[in-house]
Amino acid sequence: MTGTEIKELRNRLKLSQLALADILGVASLTVIRWETNQKRPSNLAERELTRLVRKVNKGGKKK
Repeated sequence: MTGTEIKELRNRLKLSQLALADILGVASLTVIRWETNQKRPSNLAERELTRLVRKVNKGGKKK
């Protein structure tokens, strides 16, 4: 998942970087680094992001 995709997902969920970080159990700086393509999400974070994408695509509610 690219930084742009992560940012688009976060915006679709109407979450701040801090709120997304809390959901994923990472620091807000980590989300910033993902969104600016400085770092890539870990395998675990990638799975959780994919789960959120599926939830959004199904029209589900955020946590």
